[in-house]
Amino acid sequence: MEQSTPGETVARREERSPTNWIATIRLRDNTEIPCTVKDVSKSGAKIGVPGSQVLPDVFMLRIIGRDFLCLVRLAWRRGDYAGVRIERVGKVPKAPGTEDGSRFSSGGQPEAGGIGVPSRKRGISNF
Repeated sequence: MEQSTPGETVARREERSPTNWIATIRLRDNTEIPCTVKDVSKSGAKIGVPGSQVLPDVFMLRIIGRDFLCLVRLAWRRGDYAGVRIERVGKVPKAPGTEDGSRFSSGGQPEAGGIGVPSRKRGISNF
């Protein structure tokens, strides 16, 4: 895991877009930890999570109100922030009662879309 000193500029391959999304970290035992996504790119994100919260090397990140889950790898931790590399992006399993898997609610309006970050290695898959 990389550690940098405060104020140090880290070179990135892609431009990051600022966000303020509400999200959850899902651990292997299905424990969910609330967090926020502060910025995102095709290959990574910066998340806000209390510094006292221990994070594993690999975990799932779900953006609330979106239909994507990301398998991410912890890259760095500094205070109440963590950087993650997006390893894989998958669709959230459809809710029970939706027969066609469409993204339309009962009111006929489209539901919120994905986070707009395609996987670097593969297309979208269920996992």
